[in-house]
Amino acid sequence: MKLNWKTTTQAALTLILMGWITPVLSSPIHILIDVQGNVQVKKAQWKDFYQAESGITLSGEDEIKLGSNASITVYCSNQNQWVMEQPGTYLISQKCPEGKPVPELCPDCNNRDGTTR
Repeated sequence: MKLNWKTTTQAALTLILMGWITPVLSSPIHILIDVQGNVQVKKAQWKDFYQAESGITLSGEDEIKLGSNASITVYCSNQNQWVMEQPGTYLISQKCPEGKPVPELCPDCNNRDGTTR
């Protein structure tokens, strides 16, 4: 697979941004970093599949459909990459397991009654 400079730059910036925002998010995010050929994505809240583009973020409930001679690379929230070259429809959570939850750094800092424990 050959990446052009625009796709490579977009993927790198997306991964950097993901590193900054991941602790804030409650659900894992996976990023589609390379798309070759006929690849479509269907977000959980969408009715239909649409053409996929590099840099799109995916959740575990989203689906991806590969046509013949298509391939994808997804950067999963558990820091692994998933490369798929077989035609078919895939649920993201089947190929990208969730990463470890972000630990709460100070569980008593945000208590509701204002007292320390």
